[in-house]
Amino acid sequence: MRAIQRFGKQLQRLRTRRGLTQEQLAVTASLSRAFLTRLELGQHDPSLSMLVRLAKALRVSVTELLGESMSARQWWQVGEDRFATRQEAEDHARTLSEMFIARYQNKPGGPERRLLPVRETK
Repeated sequence: MRAIQRFGKQLQRLRTRRGLTQEQLAVTASLSRAFLTRLELGQHDPSLSMLVRLAKALRVSVTELLGESMSARQWWQVGEDRFATRQEAEDHARTLSEMFIARYQNKPGGPERRLLPVRETK
């Protein structure tokens, strides 16, 4: 998954968590709904000023909007794709019929990798 696609998924995730429609977020951030759709689909790179407007509208930091709030201490991975949360990694793993995900934690001696089974869906 490319960085712009990860950004689009993060944008959509934050918007839906706040209970906002695309139209509501677009109005608050002074964007068109069509443009916001293209951002969420990973079809357009946002400018810095646009990132700031979106972050303010969603009441998050630009860092969180970019999906970097996962911290450099821990991340999840499925193949080459990196995720902020276990849930995101598991959802992606299920689409690929993968049985395991990798959790990485930065330790003083370097990253530590641990394979974990994909949990069953409820």
